[in-house]
Amino acid sequence: MAHNCRSGYCSGEQLPQRKTLRLQGYDYSRPGFYFVTICTRYHTHWFGDIINNKIVLSSAGTILQSVWNTLPGRFPGLKLDQFVVMPNHIHGIIVLTEHVRYSKPGLLSRPTLSDIICDYKGAATFLIRRTCEIPEFAWQTSFYDIIIRDKQMLQEIRFYILNNPERWIASLPTFKDG
Repeated sequence: MAHNCRSGYCSGEQLPQRKTLRLQGYDYSRPGFYFVTICTRYHTHWFGDIINNKIVLSSAGTILQSVWNTLPGRFPGLKLDQFVVMPNHIHGIIVLTEHVRYSKPGLLSRPTLSDIICDYKGAATFLIRRTCEIPEFAWQTSFYDIIIRDKQMLQEIRFYILNNPERWIASLPTFKDG
């Protein structure tokens, strides 16, 4: 199977057929709230460290935050909600409104969540590789999403994102000496 993602964040190698992570039959250009998680390839810690339950961003982590903040300019009508950069992944809530569109002229269709994430990963990768001089930086091939269905779920996910750095140390494996 040929691999056809945008250059800048995928190496272009032949990949095995993967099970899709998207909900089959769902229109991901549909207005709504979407919780996304994007991880680095091999879960490599490129984006910073958790110190005293807070993320201290590396230069690559600062780029991720900056590129995230540009998404409404790249996709007018898109709104951003809670967001956190972690050492090897990001969590964020993207809000697609009725008016979300591409900023580039000539693209008439509504962007899907995958289009937006592809743009984010590509822009962030380009800047990280160029600015931070990390040519080997890469993301996992896909991303994880949850369609947020109601206000209670939205509040729970916001809380999860906000408190993610505090849970980081507890989630790491522990090793015992001898």
